[in-house]
Amino acid sequence: MDTTDNISQQEFERIESYILGLMTDEEKKSFEEELNLDPKLRANVKDIKVLLQEVERASLKESLDEYHSELKATPVIPILPERQFKWKPLAIAASVLLLLAVSFWVFVGNSTENEKLFMAYYLPDPGMVTAMGTNTDYEFDRGMVDYKTGDYQAAITRWEKLLAQKPDNDTLNYFLGSAFLAVGNPDQAKAYLEKTAQVESSIFQKEAYWYLGLSLLKSEKTEEAIKFLQNSGRKEATEIIEKLK
Repeated sequence: MDTTDNISQQEFERIESYILGLMTDEEKKSFEEELNLDPKLRANVKDIKVLLQEVERASLKESLDEYHSELKATPVIPILPERQFKWKPLAIAASVLLLLAVSFWVFVGNSTENEKLFMAYYLPDPGMVTAMGTNTDYEFDRGMVDYKTGDYQAAITRWEKLLAQKPDNDTLNYFLGSAFLAVGNPDQAKAYLEKTAQVESSIFQKEAYWYLGLSLLKSEKTEEAIKFLQNSGRKEATEIIEKLK
């Protein structure tokens, strides 16, 4: 039975800290004494441990799938038989360096100037603190756990369902845009980020301008990108604009 939808933010973070081994020895001892006496706490620890394991497994699978896809896209480098090298470690090192050089050419050498600037300046929004409160908040916060651990597609799936109920919510639109940009879909990201940028009272407006600029940069829409980058007020935006001139 999942009990995490009734856990406060403070309690969730305390349990998460215990599971991840971030407590001091004194905190851990006190927590484990409480754990032995409180069956509800034990159940919560079990549920959150399962949640974190599932998120980690999904994130690892996505990383491995991406790694394997990149390997398939990289030209095969023929390696001469070992007997032709006096030292095997030298042969391995040379092969690795050659593979890295080819990979760099495939993934960076063929990129446009805009794509290179995007790769140099883009970092996903770090996300928000999770709370695990009411049922509605729980779905958002669980999506945020997915997002913060790199499982962007899982976050998108959860948040799109919530957005159907609250289509004008600036927070949902902002983080959906951020997640789509993180999975390499700048056009979809733009649609959500624009909704946030239009909300004058949104605390995410400036950040939405920044990521809108980057998404347009990646889509080769330079003039539009410059407009949003300027509105973001970021020092990095000025640097990008200077390099685009």
